[in-house]
Amino acid sequence: MTEPTPAPTPKLVRVSVSHHGGLALASESLADPHQWSPLVWLVGAHGGAGVSTLAHSIAPCGDAGQQWPVHDQFPWCVIVARSTRSGVEAAHDAALQAQVGKAGHCRVLGVILVDDAPGKTPKSVEQKITVVKKVVPMIWRVPYFPQWREVLNDELPVWSPLDDHDDEPQQDHSVARFARKKKAPSVLEAVPAIVQTISQEMIDLAREANSHVKSF
Repeated sequence: MTEPTPAPTPKLVRVSVSHHGGLALASESLADPHQWSPLVWLVGAHGGAGVSTLAHSIAPCGDAGQQWPVHDQFPWCVIVARSTRSGVEAAHDAALQAQVGKAGHCRVLGVILVDDAPGKTPKSVEQKITVVKKVVPMIWRVPYFPQWREVLNDELPVWSPLDDHDDEPQQDHSVARFARKKKAPSVLEAVPAIVQTISQEMIDLAREANSHVKSF
């Protein structure tokens, strides 16, 4: 009588961070001791992700480079990557690294994907972005701004949640009907509206998370 073939042993599913072990943990505090401590840290999933540009343009954000700010006051981090296949893969690796507890006390609020070129994102990249959405609370998209390539970061405008635009003088409606529509400022004159919206959402998430932690 033929003996029954034993059932195959089920394989254990392991979460893979990356072949190089993920992003580094900072060896010391990244905040300038003479300035405020950033509420949100922007962490680059890879070189050239756009962290420095965004950190300059968004006042409450700090530039963590390609490392986790494990020695800083606030643990709230947003991963930044280019919208290329390798960029999205790197963002996925970084998100998994934090998810399995290999990023110290840092907590990921989401991922910012910065478009590397104008036009539609390739289908293969969009498919990978769908995978990343399953491991992070939020994904934001920053479109391609060719003007940003022409200037140094220090020459770019800065946005702050403290900016108050409600004190602008109100124009008389009888005059406004005949006034020409005011031209929107260029991205070199003001932080783009989409980036302002993303910034406010990040800050709101960080504040909510921070207040929740302090309540315990």
